[in-house]
Parts: sequence; C-alpha cells; structure tokens
Amino acid sequence: MHHMRSEMGTAGAAIGPEENKGIGFPRLYDLLVLLLTRGRDRAYREAVLDLAGLAPGFQLLDVGCGTGTQAISAWRRVQPGGSVVGVDISEKMLAAARRKASQAGLDIAFHHADAAALPFEDGRFDVVTFTTVLHMVPEARRSLCLREAARILPPGGRLLLVDYSGPVAERRHLSARHGLHGQFDVARLRGPLVDAGFERIEGGPLNWLGLHFLRAVRA
Repeated sequence: MHHMRSEMGTAGAAIGPEENKGIGFPRLYDLLVLLLTRGRDRAYREAVLDLAGLAPGFQLLDVGCGTGTQAISAWRRVQPGGSVVGVDISEKMLAAARRKASQAGLDIAFHHADAAALPFEDGRFDVVTFTTVLHMVPEARRSLCLREAARILPPGGRLLLVDYSGPVAERRHLSARHGLHGQFDVARLRGPLVDAGFERIEGGPLNWLGLHFLRAVRA
C-alpha cells in the first residue's frame, strides 16, 4: 500500500531512477499502513489477492512492492510451484522487503527497477499487480507502465490495478482526497489499458480507504 508516499515528502516526485528514490522510511511506512487501516490491513491485502485471482503455480510480479507484505501474502497462494517477484524504486523499501522474506524463510526475489522499464522477458508472468503505485507516476509515464505490464504478460495474463478513484468530493476517506491521491482517478486508465493491449476491463470499489480496482486481461 504505497499511498503514503506522497504524504511523506515525495509529493509530485516521478517514479523513475533519476527523479525518485521512493519512500525512505520503511518502518514508519509500515506503521502508517497499520494506523490508516486501523489494523485491518491483512483483510485488505487478502481482498486484493482475491481480485488478482492467484492460484498454485502462478508467476506473480508485484510492481511497487514496498516493504514486501503483499508479496509475502501472495507467495502462500501460488504454492506449490508458483513464484513471486517484487520490484520497487526505493532501495530502502527493498532492503526491508528482503529482510521480511528472509525472516519468513521465503524465496522471493526483489529487484530495484522502474515500472516503465521492467527487466523481464516477454510473457514471463501470469499476473501483474500495481497496488497504490500509479498515482505516484507522472501522467506521461503511466501508459509506458501499462505497456510494460502487457509485454511481460502472455495472452490471457491478468493485470490488477488498485488505486484511488471517484469524484474527490465524494471520497469519504481523507487519504483518498489528499495531495496526489486526490488528483488521480484509476477509472481514467480504461482507455490507456485498451491502447496497451488489454481487454475485458472491469472495476469497482474495494470499500477500503476509498480505493478502487481495475482488472484487465492481456488480449
């Protein structure tokens, strides 16, 4: 859940190696997630993983993996035979994620990478998730991220986006109206998703912190 980034002094920062080092406070970030979700972050993550439709044997890429909590939850769902890979732009977040996975005894690879230039071969993954990441990406680069997601998915592969949506005045949760969050509406990515090569696009509210999802299948 990376929607705290913009509240932690990186408002307006681009997601890219030069412009943004991501969040530099992994422990504080995890604490903020807990406070914002009032301790119900596990239920939220499980709902996201349900939407991703993970099953044993699946290969998952979690883009903007942060401190790795969602990647670790996902790992259990893709066993036996599946794998989880996480990428993030913040080295500090990745260090925290590697530490968590190591303590849990899980073999999850975490890479330092830009969402608009992923270091993976075509069709490598079955599912790609962006959980509260795209609102931090400058508008001009969002379509690049979606095209990269399409490239690393095979036909029939699934993409899940979770982010802020809806008219700002109607957003009940403060964090959904604040800063970069308030300027972003994930529903506006339907057109860019089609342009990037996705079909069967569906979406709706998560009933959680004002977040919505968009799910699409690689054509």
